[in-house]
Amino acid sequence: MAADKSEIVKPGKAKSKTELQEVDLRGKIVCLPEAMHAVYGIDLPTNHGHIWGFKTKDGTFYTLLRTKLSETLFVDEQVRKKELILKGHVLPKTQIFEMTDMKSVRNGVVCDLYYYCDICAIKTLSPGPCMCCQGPVKLVEKRPE
Repeated sequence: MAADKSEIVKPGKAKSKTELQEVDLRGKIVCLPEAMHAVYGIDLPTNHGHIWGFKTKDGTFYTLLRTKLSETLFVDEQVRKKELILKGHVLPKTQIFEMTDMKSVRNGVVCDLYYYCDICAIKTLSPGPCMCCQGPVKLVEKRPE
């Protein structure tokens, strides 16, 4: 099968990040294969791997690009259970979403969601040890003041 050459994004012709429109998506993290099974009846193997995506309130599905900033969406079950507002870019000609920031929605209130090191007083979107002291960080969900 030949692709329509006018639809191919060529290296060097891709838009720079500054040209990409930033959007906010509100919804929940889902396993895309399981969601496609529920919506379309797609047969899945019993031991399928999770492919994490995002389902918006209007029912649109996005594949999440795994980056340093989005790592928490892939590894932290606490975050995956929350209603989220993800800020980022939908990459051109795709349904692939690059996350640049996240917030949670708790009881209808938008909250800041981040990891925090009590020792160094550092906030980050990335789970794992503190970038300074290598100590543990905790997930914080903070209502606006």
